[in-house]
Amino acid sequence: PANTLLSLAWVIGCLFFLGGCTQLAAWIATRGFMPLSGLMFFSALLQIVLGCVMIFHPAPVMIALPFLFAFWLLVEGVNLAISSADFRRVGFRYWWCVCCLGILAACFGAYCLFNPNTGVDSIAWIIGLGIIIDGIGDWVKVAMVNKVQKRFVRRHDRLKEVEDIT
Repeated sequence: PANTLLSLAWVIGCLFFLGGCTQLAAWIATRGFMPLSGLMFFSALLQIVLGCVMIFHPAPVMIALPFLFAFWLLVEGVNLAISSADFRRVGFRYWWCVCCLGILAACFGAYCLFNPNTGVDSIAWIIGLGIIIDGIGDWVKVAMVNKVQKRFVRRHDRLKEVEDIT
């Protein structure tokens, strides 16, 4: 079990680092039209830092892994729920899906944070389920961003045509 947790800490560190870099890139791309994206930036930095710590110091991290994961999932869930408000503001009709997934992820993170024995006993299941919930929320966010971006491009093109005519 110790070797498994040690390996898991290193692999998850790599995933956190890559996920944080991806989320940072998404924040850079969307910050102009998502005014509530500050938590997305915080979440990206948190993931990058946690990833680096897990990669370079996996032994102490394996002990704290259930708590780190629970805290990360809590932050990510809140981030998804707040992001849904931005999507509602720009008119995406399925914003509530992201909100529900965010609340579910945050509740799951809070449960694991206050019940660490659950996290230790079934760390692989909890991590897998948490990553799946967060990943689904991220995919829905990507779909929403693409749809909003296409809408902005169409409006921009129409304004450009009107400008060219005048």
